Amino acid sequence: MLSLLIPKNIQIEWGSNFIQVSGPLGSIRKKKVEFLLAKENSRLFLSVNNSNENKNIEHFYLSMIKSYIIGVSKGYRKKLRLVGVGYKAHISLTNTLILKIGYNHEVLFPIPEDIKIICSKVKGTVFIIQGTDKYRVNQIAAQIKLLRKPDVYKGKGIHYDKEVLTLKKGKRENK
Repeated sequence: MLSLLIPKNIQIEWGSNFIQVSGPLGSIRKKKVEFLLAKENSRLFLSVNNSNENKNIEHFYLSMIKSYIIGVSKGYRKKLRLVGVGYKAHISLTNTLILKIGYNHEVLFPIPEDIKIICSKVKGTVFIIQGTDKYRVNQIAAQIKLLRKPDVYKGKGIHYDKEVLTLKKGKRENK
Protein backbone atom coordinates (compact mmCIF):
# COMPACT_ATOMS: atom_id res chain seq x y z
CA MET A 1 0.00 0.00 0.00
CA LEU A 2 1.41 3.37 -1.07
CA SER A 3 0.52 6.76 0.35
CA LEU A 4 0.52 10.30 -0.99
CA LEU A 5 0.37 13.63 0.84
CA ILE A 6 -2.46 15.82 -0.47
CA PRO A 7 -1.82 19.61 -0.54
CA LYS A 8 -4.34 21.84 1.27
CA ASN A 9 -5.83 23.44 -1.85
CA ILE A 10 -6.50 20.11 -3.63
CA GLN A 11 -9.69 18.06 -3.33
CA ILE A 12 -9.82 14.42 -4.43
CA GLU A 13 -13.12 12.60 -4.93
CA TRP A 14 -13.72 9.13 -6.28
CA GLY A 15 -16.51 6.72 -7.02
CA SER A 16 -16.74 3.19 -8.34
CA ASN A 17 -15.53 4.11 -11.83
CA PHE A 18 -13.99 7.62 -11.65
CA ILE A 19 -11.46 9.78 -9.84
CA GLN A 20 -11.70 13.57 -9.80
CA VAL A 21 -8.91 15.90 -8.69
CA SER A 22 -9.85 19.58 -8.25
CA GLY A 23 -7.62 22.56 -7.57
CA PRO A 24 -7.14 26.27 -8.29
CA LEU A 25 -6.59 25.78 -12.07
CA GLY A 26 -9.55 23.48 -12.63
CA SER A 27 -10.39 19.83 -12.28
CA ILE A 28 -9.48 16.56 -13.95
CA ARG A 29 -11.95 13.68 -14.06
CA LYS A 30 -10.65 10.34 -15.30
CA LYS A 31 -11.89 6.79 -15.42
CA LYS A 32 -10.62 4.84 -12.40
CA VAL A 33 -9.01 1.49 -13.14
CA GLU A 34 -8.48 -1.34 -10.65
CA PHE A 35 -7.18 0.51 -7.62
CA LEU A 36 -8.56 1.18 -4.17
CA LEU A 37 -8.34 4.56 -2.47
CA ALA A 38 -8.65 5.54 1.17
CA LYS A 39 -8.27 9.02 2.65
CA GLU A 40 -7.11 9.72 6.18
CA ASN A 41 -6.45 13.32 7.31
CA SER A 42 -4.31 14.76 4.48
CA ARG A 43 -2.95 11.45 3.16
CA LEU A 44 -4.28 9.35 0.31
CA PHE A 45 -3.65 5.60 0.48
CA LEU A 46 -3.51 3.58 -2.73
CA SER A 47 -3.69 -0.17 -3.15
CA VAL A 48 -4.06 -2.32 -6.27
CA ASN A 49 -6.25 -5.41 -6.17
CA ASN A 50 -3.70 -7.68 -7.85
CA SER A 51 -0.60 -6.29 -6.14
CA ASN A 52 0.99 -9.76 -5.98
CA GLU A 53 1.24 -9.92 -9.78
CA ASN A 54 2.55 -6.44 -10.51
CA LYS A 55 4.06 -4.14 -7.89
CA ASN A 56 4.87 -1.58 -10.61
CA ILE A 57 1.19 -0.95 -11.26
CA GLU A 58 0.84 0.69 -7.83
CA HIS A 59 3.69 3.06 -8.62
CA PHE A 60 2.15 3.83 -12.03
CA TYR A 61 -1.20 4.79 -10.51
CA LEU A 62 0.54 6.81 -7.80
CA SER A 63 2.52 8.80 -10.37
CA MET A 64 -0.67 9.28 -12.39
CA ILE A 65 -2.47 10.81 -9.39
CA LYS A 66 0.61 12.95 -8.63
CA SER A 67 0.56 14.32 -12.18
CA TYR A 68 -3.13 15.20 -11.76
CA ILE A 69 -2.34 17.06 -8.52
CA ILE A 70 0.49 19.01 -10.16
CA GLY A 71 -1.72 19.76 -13.17
CA VAL A 72 -4.58 21.30 -11.18
CA SER A 73 -2.24 23.22 -8.86
CA LYS A 74 0.59 24.46 -11.14
CA GLY A 75 -0.36 23.32 -14.63
CA TYR A 76 1.79 21.96 -17.45
CA ARG A 77 3.30 23.84 -20.36
CA LYS A 78 5.20 22.97 -23.50
CA LYS A 79 7.07 25.53 -25.58
CA LEU A 80 7.39 25.25 -29.38
CA ARG A 81 9.21 27.56 -31.77
CA LEU A 82 9.03 28.10 -35.51
CA VAL A 83 12.34 28.11 -37.36
CA GLY A 84 12.35 29.25 -40.98
CA VAL A 85 12.12 32.34 -43.14
CA GLY A 86 8.52 33.48 -43.36
CA TYR A 87 7.20 30.98 -40.82
CA LYS A 88 4.47 32.67 -38.78
CA ALA A 89 1.73 31.74 -36.34
CA HIS A 90 -1.20 33.55 -34.76
CA ILE A 91 -4.47 32.71 -33.07
CA SER A 92 -7.77 33.70 -34.66
CA LEU A 93 -10.91 34.84 -32.86
CA THR A 94 -12.50 31.42 -33.47
CA ASN A 95 -9.88 29.76 -31.22
CA THR A 96 -7.86 28.34 -34.11
CA LEU A 97 -4.09 28.35 -34.46
CA ILE A 98 -3.19 29.60 -37.95
CA LEU A 99 0.27 28.55 -39.14
CA LYS A 100 2.20 29.73 -42.18
CA ILE A 101 4.90 27.07 -42.37
CA GLY A 102 6.13 26.90 -45.94
CA TYR A 103 3.13 25.35 -47.65
CA ASN A 104 1.15 27.17 -50.33
CA HIS A 105 -1.76 27.45 -47.89
CA GLU A 106 -2.26 28.31 -44.24
CA VAL A 107 -2.53 25.36 -41.86
CA LEU A 108 -5.46 25.61 -39.44
CA PHE A 109 -5.22 23.80 -36.10
CA PRO A 110 -8.36 23.94 -33.92
CA ILE A 111 -7.46 24.48 -30.26
CA PRO A 112 -9.29 22.14 -27.85
CA GLU A 113 -11.25 23.68 -24.97
CA ASP A 114 -9.01 22.20 -22.25
CA ILE A 115 -5.82 23.65 -23.82
CA LYS A 116 -4.62 27.26 -23.94
CA ILE A 117 -2.08 28.42 -26.55
CA ILE A 118 -0.18 31.70 -26.34
CA CYS A 119 1.76 33.09 -29.35
CA SER A 120 4.76 35.38 -28.94
CA LYS A 121 6.94 37.03 -31.55
CA VAL A 122 9.81 38.19 -29.33
CA LYS A 123 12.69 36.07 -30.70
CA GLY A 124 11.16 34.42 -33.72
CA THR A 125 7.73 32.92 -33.34
CA VAL A 126 7.26 30.97 -30.14
CA PHE A 127 4.06 29.50 -28.81
CA ILE A 128 3.33 28.01 -25.41
CA ILE A 129 0.82 25.23 -24.91
CA GLN A 130 -0.73 25.17 -21.42
CA GLY A 131 -3.16 22.83 -19.70
CA THR A 132 -3.90 20.83 -16.58
CA ASP A 133 -3.45 17.35 -18.05
CA LYS A 134 0.21 16.47 -18.74
CA TYR A 135 -0.57 13.83 -21.33
CA ARG A 136 -2.99 16.07 -23.22
CA VAL A 137 -0.49 18.98 -23.37
CA ASN A 138 2.23 16.66 -24.72
CA GLN A 139 -0.22 15.15 -27.23
CA ILE A 140 -1.24 18.56 -28.63
CA ALA A 141 2.42 19.67 -28.80
CA ALA A 142 3.32 16.52 -30.74
CA GLN A 143 0.38 17.01 -33.13
CA ILE A 144 1.46 20.59 -33.86
CA LYS A 145 5.08 19.52 -34.35
CA LEU A 146 3.98 16.86 -36.87
CA LEU A 147 2.49 19.60 -39.07
CA ARG A 148 6.05 20.55 -40.09
CA LYS A 149 8.78 18.28 -38.78
CA PRO A 150 12.28 19.81 -38.59
CA ASP A 151 14.28 19.42 -41.80
CA VAL A 152 17.43 17.31 -41.25
CA TYR A 153 19.54 19.44 -43.60
CA LYS A 154 18.50 23.04 -42.87
CA GLY A 155 16.76 22.74 -39.48
CA LYS A 156 13.60 24.52 -40.64
CA GLY A 157 10.31 23.46 -39.08
CA ILE A 158 8.59 23.32 -35.70
CA HIS A 159 10.92 22.53 -32.78
CA TYR A 160 10.47 21.95 -29.09
CA ASP A 161 12.09 24.88 -27.27
CA LYS A 162 15.38 23.39 -26.11
CA GLU A 163 15.56 20.56 -28.64
CA VAL A 164 19.04 19.93 -30.05
CA LEU A 165 19.09 18.93 -33.70
CA THR A 166 22.08 17.38 -35.42
CA LEU A 167 22.03 18.44 -39.04
CA LYS A 168 23.22 16.18 -41.82
CA LYS A 169 25.88 17.24 -44.28
CA GLY A 170 24.78 18.00 -47.79
CA LYS A 171 26.32 16.45 -50.91
CA ARG A 172 28.47 19.45 -51.69
CA GLU A 173 29.95 19.95 -48.19
CA ASN A 174 32.51 17.15 -48.57
CA LYS A 175 34.25 18.76 -51.58
